[in-house]
Amino acid sequence: MARTVGPGALVLGEIAGAADLVEAIVDRIADGILTDGDRLPSSRALAEQLGLSRGTVVRAFDELAAAGFVVAVHGSATRVSEGAGQAARAGARTREVRGAASATAFVPRQGRPLDDLRPGIPDATLVDERAWRSAVRKAAAEGLAGLNPWEEPSPRLRTELAGHLRRHRGIGAADPVLFDSSRSAIAALCAAFVAQRGDAGDVAFHAEDPGYRGAVLMAREQGLEVRFHRVHPDGIDVAELGDRPAIVFTTPAHQYPLGHRMSVDRRVALVDWARRTGSLVIEDDYDGEFRYGVAPLPALVTLPGAEESVAYVGTSSKSLAPDLRVAWCLPPEGLRRAVDRWLAVHRRGPSSLPADALGHFIAVGAMDRHLARAARVYSDRRGRLVAALKRACPDLAVTGVEAGLHLCVLLPDLDDRAVVHALEDAGWRARALSSQSENHPVSGLVLNYSRLGGRDAAEFAAALRVVLSRSGA
Repeated sequence: MARTVGPGALVLGEIAGAADLVEAIVDRIADGILTDGDRLPSSRALAEQLGLSRGTVVRAFDELAAAGFVVAVHGSATRVSEGAGQAARAGARTREVRGAASATAFVPRQGRPLDDLRPGIPDATLVDERAWRSAVRKAAAEGLAGLNPWEEPSPRLRTELAGHLRRHRGIGAADPVLFDSSRSAIAALCAAFVAQRGDAGDVAFHAEDPGYRGAVLMAREQGLEVRFHRVHPDGIDVAELGDRPAIVFTTPAHQYPLGHRMSVDRRVALVDWARRTGSLVIEDDYDGEFRYGVAPLPALVTLPGAEESVAYVGTSSKSLAPDLRVAWCLPPEGLRRAVDRWLAVHRRGPSSLPADALGHFIAVGAMDRHLARAARVYSDRRGRLVAALKRACPDLAVTGVEAGLHLCVLLPDLDDRAVVHALEDAGWRARALSSQSENHPVSGLVLNYSRLGGRDAAEFAAALRVVLSRSGA
C-alpha cells in the first residue's frame, strides 16, 4: 500500500547537493525504506529539512525521474516508480552516478587509489573549518606563555576538558593530565604502578585477545608480563584474573576490535576486584562518544569505589583527528605524582598550540556541535555498510555495530589475511582481525566506516562477495 513519506521520516544523512540527494534516495529505495508507489515529501518540505535550496531538490527529483526511479506529475506528489525497488537492488543508478558497482556485479579497481577501511581514522572533513580556524587564531593570538609543556600543559584545555568529560561521560571533578597520545598515557600508568609496587616482575598486565596491540607494546616496554584472555561478549571475567595486584587494560565502551560493550555487572565486578586486590584498571575510552540507538553505559571511573583503582584514558584521535596529537588521562590520586613525574622525564605532553586551540574549540561549544553532527553522519554510514553487507553477504556475522567507528565481519574457517590481500588487489584496504590477536585468533575483517563515500558500501560489499566466492566461502 502506498504511503506518504514525511520529510522527518526520510532520514538521509549527510547531503551536500543534488547528486548526494539522488544517491541517498536511490539507496533508500534499494534498502526498502522507500517502496514502489510511495509519495515523496514535497520539494519545499525536503529542502527545509536538509537545509538545501528548493532548486537543488527539484534538480534531484528531475534526475530521478529521468532515470525512471520516480514519477513526477505536475501539480501532484512525486512517487516512487513501480519496479524502482527491484532496479535499485540490482544496482541500477542514475546517469550522473558513474562507476558504482552493483551487488550483483564486480569490477576490479586497478589503477585507482586504494580505498582505506582500516580502523583508527575518523573523517576530519566533518570538523567545522571556520570554528577550528577561529580556535587556532585565538590560541595563536595569546602568544607564547612560557610554560613547561611537560609540567604545566595548557591550563585552558585542562579546564575545558573537565567540563567536556562531565557533560559527555559523567565524570565529575576531573583534573586531566595531558599527553601526546593514548599510548604515552598507558606507558606512564604502567610505569607509575610498577614504581608503586617496586618490581615489574611482580606485576602482570591482563589484556583481552584480540585487543589493542598498542597497549600490549607499552606494557612490554615497561617489562611487564602480558597475560591474554579470550574476549567475552559482555566483558572480561574477573574470575580469570587471580588475586594478586595487577594491571588490567580494557576498552569497555566499544571493545577493540570486536566491538562488544561491557555489561554493567562485569563493570561493577571489575571495579570491586581491583579495589579488593589493590590492582589498576586502565579504561581506554577511545571512541566512547559515538553510540547508535543504545543507552550510554557509565564509564568505569564513575562507579562507586573506582577513584583509587581506575585510570581513565581518552584521546582526540577518534573524535577529531589523530594528527592533533592530544590525549588525556585521569590517574587515581595515589598514582598522580608518579604519572606527572614520568611525563616530565619523558616529555610526552602535547604541543601547546594545538592543545590551547582544542581548549578554545571546546569552550565555544564547537566540540559539542561537532560530536552531534559526526554521530549522525557516522550512524548513516554505518547503516549503509551493514545493509550492503546483509544484501551481498547475508550469511556473514557482523559485530560491534552499536558504537564507535568500526565494525567486524567474522570469517570462520577462512584465512582472513588472504582475504585482505585479495581485497587489496581489488582496490580496498582492510585489517585482518587475526592480526590483532596473540593467543586467541579470530578470523575476520575490521572495517572502518567513518570515511565511507556514498557508493563505497555497496562497492565494497560486492568486492567482498566476489573475493569470498573465489575462496570457496
